[in-house]
Amino acid sequence: MKTALLTGLLTATATVVSMVATVAPASAFSWNSSWTQPTVYSKSQTKFNDVPFQSYVQKERLELTGAHQVMLDPSKLFLKYAHNVSTYFINEGAGFRNQLAYEATSKTGEKTSNLLFSDIASTESILANSDGPLKKGDGVNIGKVAAGTQLDFWLKSNGKNGGQNVFGTKTESNGDGLQHVVAYAYENYILLGFEDLWGEKGATDGKNQNSDRDFNDAVFVLDIGKNNVQNLIKPVPEPTVTLGLVSMGVAGVLLRRRRQGAEAEQA
Repeated sequence: MKTALLTGLLTATATVVSMVATVAPASAFSWNSSWTQPTVYSKSQTKFNDVPFQSYVQKERLELTGAHQVMLDPSKLFLKYAHNVSTYFINEGAGFRNQLAYEATSKTGEKTSNLLFSDIASTESILANSDGPLKKGDGVNIGKVAAGTQLDFWLKSNGKNGGQNVFGTKTESNGDGLQHVVAYAYENYILLGFEDLWGEKGATDGKNQNSDRDFNDAVFVLDIGKNNVQNLIKPVPEPTVTLGLVSMGVAGVLLRRRRQGAEAEQA
């Protein structure tokens, strides 16, 4: 891991929201070792613009405190409307060669899962790998997802090199019992950040891996469609409970509003 995720969300014209956490029942996820890498499309093919998201990648090993306040609630990542869903690689700050998979649960309970990225590494990432296969903005199409489907995402820590720890959006299903994913809605997309190390920050005993809890080890954007995003979002709280991840941008918005209010009173 060499740099981290997301700070200074956002500018005055940007829309930032956070997902609100609730408790969902635990559900085991089975990683299929026979999965193969689906087609990865370049941004020249998808026309997805990753550049605005790159500005939210910050220096490494900066702990994301209060991450539970902005946790992606798996019971909330629910598609009210059918959509052709895609995921896009934004960046990664991991020493591990991680893998990403998804699981879709239909409204009748039927589950579908598959691999998305078999080797999350890039020559362009914040911790560059000379043989990394990905480029910023590369995407994988999940396909048409029906209305009423819930999506979950799972990171296999160092899976490319045989790692077995799997961490996902369902905190209660993670082996260490800790949150390993944060999510934000930005514009018409959802931004996902993953932490790939087992255990509390700095813990080294037992299975603990001296985690920095920065949630920047794999950063992706999820396209579930504007209408679905709008159905999921809740406004960011006031600055007293706003995380550092969004504080700079929100503070700028509030300052501008105060100035406008003062000018209106003087007029």
